[in-house]
Amino acid sequence: MRREASRELKFLTDSMHGKLTRWLRMLGYDTIYYPRADDEIIHKASEERRIVLTSDTELYRRILSKGGQSILLPLSGTEDQLSHIAIHLKNEYGISYDEFLAVKFRLCSLCNGQLQPSSNNRWKCGSCGQEYWVGGHWRNISRTLERVKRLVVGLSKE
Repeated sequence: MRREASRELKFLTDSMHGKLTRWLRMLGYDTIYYPRADDEIIHKASEERRIVLTSDTELYRRILSKGGQSILLPLSGTEDQLSHIAIHLKNEYGISYDEFLAVKFRLCSLCNGQLQPSSNNRWKCGSCGQEYWVGGHWRNISRTLERVKRLVVGLSKE
């Protein structure tokens, strides 16, 4: 049974997933990095209706037992972690892999602030002033997301 995605999905990452936080922001998802004690994580996620992304099995179980949402991720490998999230979102919300894994210039990967278009395929964060553009680094981002898509296809066949 799929859940309604009537609200925009929001995530909370624990202390093990700082790099993943930046990737999710690049993909357009409101994501906060929250390296706090388990009780604080559970409270914050519940208060803000966020899905907790963790590799901590005990925290994952506690969240689910309290009616919250969480995704248990492999401890390392951002590509593996993104593939697990993609599969979960497809199964729970019907969000296609391509939709999830498309870069959206909406949120600053550093501070989670809103990006505003500036000029010539450039964006600027309204909160911290960080500037973004499609440059040479774009090939690496695209390659990473292509590898994630291949992982998703492999995992979803298992």
